[in-house]
Amino acid sequence: MKVTVKTLINTQYNANTYLLKSTLNDAACYLIDIGNWEEVIANLETHQYIKAIFVTHSHYDHICGIHKIVEKFPTVQVYCSAYTKRALADSKMNLSFYHQTPITYEGANVLPVKQDDCIALFDDVAIEVVETPGHNEGSLSFKIEDVIFTGDSLIPEYTVVTKLKSGNKILAERSILKIRDSIFYDDTIYPGHGQAVVAHRVNWDFYFTGSTR
Repeated sequence: MKVTVKTLINTQYNANTYLLKSTLNDAACYLIDIGNWEEVIANLETHQYIKAIFVTHSHYDHICGIHKIVEKFPTVQVYCSAYTKRALADSKMNLSFYHQTPITYEGANVLPVKQDDCIALFDDVAIEVVETPGHNEGSLSFKIEDVIFTGDSLIPEYTVVTKLKSGNKILAERSILKIRDSIFYDDTIYPGHGQAVVAHRVNWDFYFTGSTR
């Protein structure tokens, strides 16, 4: 794999931010979600910068560092679903209002993406968009080579939470099926919370009703 993945945990919410770097030590780096901006900065070398953030969904624990990163790197691009773009601008939709620390972000650098879109990262390396609604209407997963970042659409060994705004249990099960069918036996799953898991170690039957399998 031509990309290194560093997991940075926001310990207040136990939410993962993933820092992606080229194995060739390119200057451009990327983030999957941004719940821990302090460690992002601490883990960059002096010549490196954040070129883009890929947001799995708009919930507060996955976006709470967005203003700090944009302030530090004004040219950063933010890739997310159309729903997440709206939710970034609404503190009730992104749930930050209920944490007494409302966050709204409406930058012109927010770029909506959809199923099967591919965005170039490094030479010969691109990230592919997989729409995985259920936990949240705008949830996305992002696949690079033999890894997939699933946000809260799939956290191995945990039931998907669908009781929050725009959650949908049926869509959540369908999205897990889509994730399962999008990856290979030895691919690695990087969830929004918890540790990375190799695909063949996931008990897929844990998530499905008989009609969904």
